[in-house]
Amino acid sequence: MFDEVEYCGQIFENFVLAEVDVRFKNFERCVFKRCDFSGCDFVGSEFSDCVFDHCTVSLGKFVDCGFRDVVFKHSKLIGVDLSKCSVNFFDLGFEKCLIETCGFSGLPMSETVFEECVIRECGFGEANLSKAVFDDCDLEGTLFHGAKLDGANFSRARNYTINPASNSIKGAKFSLPEAVSLLGGFDIELV
Repeated sequence: MFDEVEYCGQIFENFVLAEVDVRFKNFERCVFKRCDFSGCDFVGSEFSDCVFDHCTVSLGKFVDCGFRDVVFKHSKLIGVDLSKCSVNFFDLGFEKCLIETCGFSGLPMSETVFEECVIRECGFGEANLSKAVFDDCDLEGTLFHGAKLDGANFSRARNYTINPASNSIKGAKFSLPEAVSLLGGFDIELV
């Protein structure tokens, strides 16, 4: 399928590319619609100004992969470890996505927008999520540890568990009643 090294301004639609080798490819201003990338190998590939719309990305390899101005819309990301992506080339956004059992540890994700997403059982250890927005997101089972959450907006998020003692949350926005969960990391009893 991907015989060329560079792709610019192309639309890829309705492709099932399970376990396909997509290593060391460059995609610029490309749109992927209703594509299935389950188990694909994206090692060393770069995506710039791309959109993944109604796509499935699961259990792929993303070592040294780069994303710049990439948006996932109405897509499923399942079992994807993005923590080995290029930190110098990492800028993603998510709209109405299911993001499940994914790893974002150590990534520079400041100002990342998660809009109307289900972010379930994911890990954001040591990630920089300063000024990130979790707008109408369900964060059930998602772990934040050593994360920089300064100025992040959780005011419309739910089901989050954030320990203020192990994360930086200066200036972060939370709303009641969900904000009560911030006390869960302390050995106290709420009455």
